[in-house]
Amino acid sequence: TSSSMVYGDFQYTPADENHPKNPKDVYGGVKLAGEIITESFCRRYNVPFTIIRPSAVYGPTDVNRRVSQIFIENAMKGKELILHDGGEAKLDFTYVKDIAHGFVLAALSEEAINETFNITTGKARSLKEFAEVLKQHFPDLKIKEEPQTDFIRPKRGTLDISKAKKLLGYEPKYNLEKGIKEYVEFLKSLS
Repeated sequence: TSSSMVYGDFQYTPADENHPKNPKDVYGGVKLAGEIITESFCRRYNVPFTIIRPSAVYGPTDVNRRVSQIFIENAMKGKELILHDGGEAKLDFTYVKDIAHGFVLAALSEEAINETFNITTGKARSLKEFAEVLKQHFPDLKIKEEPQTDFIRPKRGTLDISKAKKLLGYEPKYNLEKGIKEYVEFLKSLS
């Protein structure tokens, strides 16, 4: 499992698997190094591999403290959401059930051997849009805008999933509205 963070700042969208790799932080660098080591080792010892690059995965039992988890937990606790630079940053949010389905398809497909795939929703949404979808479930949600202070995060957007569609038959089933609804319902069922 790699990450869309290997691309760094997107030079074009949708970013396909051949997009230049220029990670901006240690996480993306380690993911790219992992890809290189995996490919080198597997080619040397004739071991089949498949590399998957997810993006902004979210959903029930999320524990990675990324923006989606933080936003949803803050909304449930009645805390305000902080949007940096107006929440214009875009991510290709991917619901956990879609990513899991993509992994299964890749694991079972001969077409996936020695290939790399973007497995995402295939449609970027802004953080502001994410917050607005959350507001449908939490009408009293407060949103505050602040200037951006973290310049390490790459400028991202939509990933091209046409290769996964063509070779694996991958079709995401969750848009942001459907994924957040299921995620929120899951969390509310715990309380």
